[in-house]
Amino acid sequence: MERPHRSPANIPAHAAAPMPRWALPVLVLAFLLPGLFARDLWPQDATGFGRMWSMAHGGFIDWLLPDIAGAPALDGGPLPYWFGALLVRIAGPLLGDTGAAFLANLAWYPIAVLAIWQAIYRLARRDEAQPVAAAFGGEASRDSYARLIADIGALLTIGTLGTIWRIHQVQPDGAALALTAGALFAATAVEWQRDAAAVAGGLCAGALALTLGPVPGGALLIASAVAHWRAASTAGGTPLEGARAVLLLVVAGLALAAAWPLAALAFFPREAGLYFSAWLAHVPLGLPDGDALAWLLRTGAWFTWPLWPLAAWGVYAWRGSLHSSHLARPLVLLAGLAVALVLTVPTDERSFIPVVAPLVVLAAFGATTLRRALDNAIDWLAMTLFSAVLVFLWSYYLALQLGGPRPMAMSIARLAPGFVAHLHGAAVLLALVATAAWVQLMAWRVARRPRVLWRGPLLAAAGVTVVWGGANLLFLPAVDYVLSYRTLAQEVAHELQARGLGGGCVQAHRVPLAERALLAYYGQIRFDREGSAETCRLALHREMRRSPIDNDPPPGVRGMWEPAWEGHRRVKPDERWRIWIRAQ
Repeated sequence: MERPHRSPANIPAHAAAPMPRWALPVLVLAFLLPGLFARDLWPQDATGFGRMWSMAHGGFIDWLLPDIAGAPALDGGPLPYWFGALLVRIAGPLLGDTGAAFLANLAWYPIAVLAIWQAIYRLARRDEAQPVAAAFGGEASRDSYARLIADIGALLTIGTLGTIWRIHQVQPDGAALALTAGALFAATAVEWQRDAAAVAGGLCAGALALTLGPVPGGALLIASAVAHWRAASTAGGTPLEGARAVLLLVVAGLALAAAWPLAALAFFPREAGLYFSAWLAHVPLGLPDGDALAWLLRTGAWFTWPLWPLAAWGVYAWRGSLHSSHLARPLVLLAGLAVALVLTVPTDERSFIPVVAPLVVLAAFGATTLRRALDNAIDWLAMTLFSAVLVFLWSYYLALQLGGPRPMAMSIARLAPGFVAHLHGAAVLLALVATAAWVQLMAWRVARRPRVLWRGPLLAAAGVTVVWGGANLLFLPAVDYVLSYRTLAQEVAHELQARGLGGGCVQAHRVPLAERALLAYYGQIRFDREGSAETCRLALHREMRRSPIDNDPPPGVRGMWEPAWEGHRRVKPDERWRIWIRAQ
């Protein structure tokens, strides 16, 4: 058995008073609420939705070899898009294809929060994680302390800045967070069900490989194997039992990860061979240079705020207990996923999602060791910051509706030229309710001066949620106006119909994948499928006036293509779209 190591400070019973049971579900629902409001697809959503839509309305080959309006989808794996396409097929007639896709994306988040809560609760109940007993008694009970740490972890998950933006996109980020949280929970359940926990950890790692690709999936598999081996040895198991657990974990993970390519090669050997050759060449793997490392540090600092400073403090405060399970297991997973993050070159913000779950565990244990003065300072900082942002949002919303003050109205007009504001009563009412709830929460903090340790994380989670919800509720129509491609797609479709070629294939020339998916969905434009022998009479071309690189006509001999139409979006006059027609 592990030798118990104690927390640097005791936790009085009053400081571990339970948070209301309804608070966490309400916050999760409020966090997800903006994603339930109908909005147009934006370029950030388009590649994810394009896969789901192609699967839901395509054939079996589209499920095994995902594409985006005919172009092969080579980043990540198909698992979250299978789930999304299934919901599009089932709920699409009721919610619309876009509504079903958003619902599929958001469904992962409650699973992630629940898994993180359960993992922290199990770790916090262990002997070595218990706080120092007070000299005269009155300390928190084991169950109250574990619930306190778990509640703080769940609140910090909601209050993490980077996830709130990524989770609300039709992308695999919600699935990645849920799967890493599931692997973390499996690592905490070794003493309860060793073999089942090993299989669950392996399945989560294999599923992550089918979500973000082999690099993060392999890193999670190796880190989980180390965590389970160490857990089996410290739980009094024999080396043979530890080896059995690791073998089950590795076999389960590799079997699940290999199921997709094996199935694709079995049913479509020629197409799958070409697809996976390109897919493997597209896997981001390499050593970062100085610029990439600077980007990682700069982006990670805000993306994982406020987790990383609390996690660093937790490791320092518990430095005498780093080999104990409540720190060692999340540290092992964090180390493995951090290595994968550094090796994922080129990288994007999505690469930070897997490290959130283990960071939350360390941050939750660190939050309970903060000095009271610092804890109070963080409370006041949160209240001041989020209140100022809410005042900023409401001020600009009133300027948008009333046309003044003039400088504020003019700044909005520059961002959304030509936008005409309309009052959306339901959205404004919900934003007012959210703002009133925030004011009430601040009044509770100032007037009652609660001594519970979850008040700071609650203020952070509620502040992030209210600000995010308010921004969406008040400015969603304006953002739709700026980012939506619906009008352009309908203009292009009208031009194709006018030439009697609405159902024909269209060759995409210098059209990014996101815009390709948006035009295919909103305009019902059938782009040519890569590798097809079909000859398209039309080509759609996108160019930017500030760059001469993309000015060339579609490929072919001189005089093969003739320009037939030119247009642009109202908010992007420097972006030109052209329709070319093949000369007879």
